[in-house]
Amino acid sequence: MLKENMEDNYNKLKKRVFNSLSKTDLEKIKAILSNIKDPTLVSGVGGSNVVSNYLSKVLSKKNNIVCESITPRDVLYRNLKGFKNIISCSYSGNNYGVGTSFNNDLNKYLFSKNKLDGVTNINYNIEDEENSFISLSSTLIPMTIALLYYCNDLSIVEDILKTVPQYSIRINYLNELLIGYESSDNDLIEPQEINSFLESVYKIIPFPPVILGNSTVYEILGGYETSSATHFLESTMTEAGLFIPVVHDKYDYCHGRSNLNFEYSNNLIFFDNDTELDKYYKEILHEQYRNIISIKKKYDDNIINDYYLTYVSMMLCKEFAKSLNKDLSLIKYSPLVKKLYHYKGKM
Repeated sequence: MLKENMEDNYNKLKKRVFNSLSKTDLEKIKAILSNIKDPTLVSGVGGSNVVSNYLSKVLSKKNNIVCESITPRDVLYRNLKGFKNIISCSYSGNNYGVGTSFNNDLNKYLFSKNKLDGVTNINYNIEDEENSFISLSSTLIPMTIALLYYCNDLSIVEDILKTVPQYSIRINYLNELLIGYESSDNDLIEPQEINSFLESVYKIIPFPPVILGNSTVYEILGGYETSSATHFLESTMTEAGLFIPVVHDKYDYCHGRSNLNFEYSNNLIFFDNDTELDKYYKEILHEQYRNIISIKKKYDDNIINDYYLTYVSMMLCKEFAKSLNKDLSLIKYSPLVKKLYHYKGKM
C-alpha cells in the first residue's frame, strides 16, 4: 500500500466513513448489539480504546445494561464473575490484545473489519483502507456504526462530518478570538470565514500551539460525557509526540488539581457542555490560564455530542500537527515503538 500523508487521510475521512456504511450490514450489527442484555465489558487499545469507550456508553444507555470500557490487560486482573459478555474492539481483529481479552469464559464478540473463528463477529466492511500512524477513519468508522445503532439517524452523521469545527480560543496577549456559531458573540468569526482567518494568522505565527505559548503541557478538562473525545486527544497527543496531555475530570479538578497550572503555567483544552460548573469555570479559569481552547457542546444528547466532539478533536489535532510541522500519518517514532508493539509475553 502506498504511504498516505495527513492531508490525504483527512481529505478521505468522510468518504471512507460513508463508503464503509454503504457496504456494511448495519441491520445485522443492530440485531447482534440489541441482543446484548447482560453486564458487558468492552476492550480496546490505541485508537480502538476510543471506540471501546464510545461503544460501552452506547450499550449502557441504549440497552440499559451495566457496560464498562477496559484495556485488554485489565481482563487479567479484574473479577469477571459479575459480567456475561466481552466485546473486543480491534481494527485488524488479530492483535495480541484481542487474544488477551478473550482468554476467559465470557461470551465473546469481536467488533472489527475482520472475522475470527469461535466468537460472534460484529463486522464492518472497508475497501479503501487507511494507512496512517494515527487512526482516523479506523476509529471514526466503528464509532459511526455505534452511533447509528444508538440513534438510527444518518442525517446526524452527515451533519457532523460537514461541520466546520466549533471551538473558541482565548489568547490573553492577542485578546480573545472566538470561532463558533453563536450570533450573540460580538467577536464572532463566521464558519465560512475561518479558513481565511487561519491563513492570515499563519502568516504571522503558526496556529494554535505557538500562539498559545511555550508550554508543552496541555491540560484537558472533561468528564464521562466527553470521554471518547478526551481519549482521542490524549492518545493522539501522546502517540504523535505533539504535547504532554494531562486529563482532569471536571469535578475532580475542584480538589487540588488546579495547582499543576499554578506551578507550571500550562495550556488548557476545555470541553464546554454549558453546565453550571462549566459556567463557573469560564468565569475564573481565564484568570488562571494564559491560553484556553474551548470546545463547545453542539447536541443536547451526550452520546451524539461525544461523537461530534471526537470529530472536532480530530480536526484540532490536525491544526496542532500543522503548526508543529508534523504529519500524523507519517510520524517519526522511537525505535521502541515497533519493539513494544509486537510484545506477546505474559502481562
